[in-house]
Amino acid sequence: MLSIELAQIETSREKERNLSKIENIIKSSKANMVVFPEFSNFYVSDLKPKEVYDMAETDNSDFMNKIITATMNNKKWVIIGVYEKSEEYPKVYSTVYVIEPGGKIIAKYRKTHLFRALGYDESLYLKPSDNSFVVFKINNFKLGIMICYEVRFPEIARSLALNGADVIVIPSAWLKGYNKEDQWITLTKSRAMENTVYVLTSNQIGNVYTGITLAIDPAGIIKARASENEETIEVKISRERLDQVRKYLPLLNQRRPELYEL
Repeated sequence: MLSIELAQIETSREKERNLSKIENIIKSSKANMVVFPEFSNFYVSDLKPKEVYDMAETDNSDFMNKIITATMNNKKWVIIGVYEKSEEYPKVYSTVYVIEPGGKIIAKYRKTHLFRALGYDESLYLKPSDNSFVVFKINNFKLGIMICYEVRFPEIARSLALNGADVIVIPSAWLKGYNKEDQWITLTKSRAMENTVYVLTSNQIGNVYTGITLAIDPAGIIKARASENEETIEVKISRERLDQVRKYLPLLNQRRPELYEL
């Protein structure tokens, strides 16, 4: 059994204020792992690309060092999404860090598919990454990472599942818009069902974001959902539940990739 707490928070332009909120959540959590949304370090608002770059993180930035310290002091696994400086000024990455209880960054995943649809274009300030999809192990479970808009690309979730993921964690900042809440629920449930994995999201709330932090089990059942407020929800990942669902829905074993792999 693995307990994971999903934080639904509202960020501001003030990094210290956001950091304090994150540190307090890590300190008060009783779970093995705490997950925070995409862009947890600050809210972009109307910032220019250069301003976003100047505020963005590196592995050794003050913000990241303080997150690592909180992780070590409280002996938690932490997954957190931030703006990270890229090598292509003034572009930044949407990056998710995975930090183990000893403070080591064991994985880092940068968003590969940018939100360029519905009248919005992240590529104005974000750089897409070509990094490999990340799967890492904690206790007896393998976890994979996706970021927000990438939930619309089933190939990513399938790749993670074929590489052994039992859980897909999706830090997100899902924009409000017509039918966007229904789309989010449909997409996350679909990724869980078609791959027989847990799907856990940690979403921004407030500002221009929808919230709807979800914990979905391998059969597509919503086990927990955050309200319209800032809050955390906890879910327990069960090996027995994974084995049960995969026994009566052996979808990955029934694939015929020779018919449809492109």
